[in-house]
Amino acid sequence: MEINHPFIGHALNAVDAKGRVSVPASFRAQVELRVKVYGVEGDETKGKELTIAPAPGGKSLRAYDVVGQRQLIQEITESVADLPAAERRTALAAAKRTELGNLLPVSFDGAGRMVLPQALRDFVGITDLAFFIGVDDHFEIWGPDQAREALADDPITLGMLAQHMKERAA
Repeated sequence: MEINHPFIGHALNAVDAKGRVSVPASFRAQVELRVKVYGVEGDETKGKELTIAPAPGGKSLRAYDVVGQRQLIQEITESVADLPAAERRTALAAAKRTELGNLLPVSFDGAGRMVLPQALRDFVGITDLAFFIGVDDHFEIWGPDQAREALADDPITLGMLAQHMKERAA
């Protein structure tokens, strides 16, 4: 299934002491559109729901809507399709455990606020700010310090983060 409504762009939003943060408006609109076009009929709550887990490497979070989850499962399954049957089953289980087993469901309200679980924030070092980056079928959520370190070879994204930080300080 080809999805023609990717998550794109970036935003920097405040995280309060309880872990509440607003999902960027453009990302919320994409979730709702994707669920409407490709999603789950008869369950409107899926348009306000994400699953979030640490990304491989543990420096950021990955957030998927229900459509992105389907794509992820399809990609995982296809990634082991060429293996012999016995190896395929083991490899598929390991890949799903890594990619799907750590996903936590998180809902956002009508204003776009969600609560990032403390365990996820602690794992990737998100404190008072969250930097969101659209990455096609999902979006990433970074702490600014972790983004600066991990994305050191990406001057454009770092420039956008710096601009967001400058605007926030003004």
